Amino acid sequence: MGRSDKPTRRPARHPYLDWWGLAEAPFQIEPDPRFAYERDGHREGLSRMLFGLTQLGGIVTITGEIGCGKTTLARALRTTLTGDGFSIASVANPPRTALGLLISLLASMGANRRGGGTPKLAQALRDRLTEENDTGRRPVILIDEAQRLDRRALEELRLLTNPGDGPAVPVVLLGQPELRKTLTRLPQFDQRIVVRYHLAGMTRDETVSYIHHRTRIAGATRRLFSDRAAVAIHEETAGVPRLVNMLCANALFVGFARRETQVGEDLIRDLAEDRRSEEVIKG
Repeated sequence: MGRSDKPTRRPARHPYLDWWGLAEAPFQIEPDPRFAYERDGHREGLSRMLFGLTQLGGIVTITGEIGCGKTTLARALRTTLTGDGFSIASVANPPRTALGLLISLLASMGANRRGGGTPKLAQALRDRLTEENDTGRRPVILIDEAQRLDRRALEELRLLTNPGDGPAVPVVLLGQPELRKTLTRLPQFDQRIVVRYHLAGMTRDETVSYIHHRTRIAGATRRLFSDRAAVAIHEETAGVPRLVNMLCANALFVGFARRETQVGEDLIRDLAEDRRSEEVIKG
């Protein structure tokens, strides 16, 4: 059997899962649709994006801190639009330059064009978007981590929202907060933004519900985190989902090592203090 035929080896099951009565790890860092938790910020962000795309056209911007759930929101938008007659050209972690962005967008639409320079690639993309529009599927461009783009790349996106030798294509940009600062320095681009939304962390009540939701999906039949612990997690993470996941995962492991039967507030505070001490050392 060739090397490529070897079965994929899964990580060994850790005893901490059995200690807590879990079928699987509930707080993985990578997004998993099975653990999706719908919160108010996501619902509002999705509804605003859909309103901008279907009713206004132009450019929609969604910003948020690292780990706040922008990628989850982008996935929800793709799922909704795909089932509603749209054609989506989507790029995550885009190249910085206009040339790289155009190549990536063409590739996402099944057109692997690389040669010819920026003007020819821009026309090739416009032609491909027109083809999609002619089939009755309205094209949309979706860029995740858009703060990476330079001014020329952003200008190419702005031009796509102009009705010209093809359809005016709405654009969705998701990025970190510095994206907002960049766009305010580009008046022509900024004026095309029809919807702006900042995705904040979860509220305290949402954080508590989120923790219990994920442990329940992972197989827990009882509350593994006390309510005081869950509130402490919110205070220590500001409700940022990625930080919540990391703190909760560590709490379950350390709680297992200490033979705790429920994660309490003291354990969360200990872990948070360990993190702050490590940050001081690194600083």
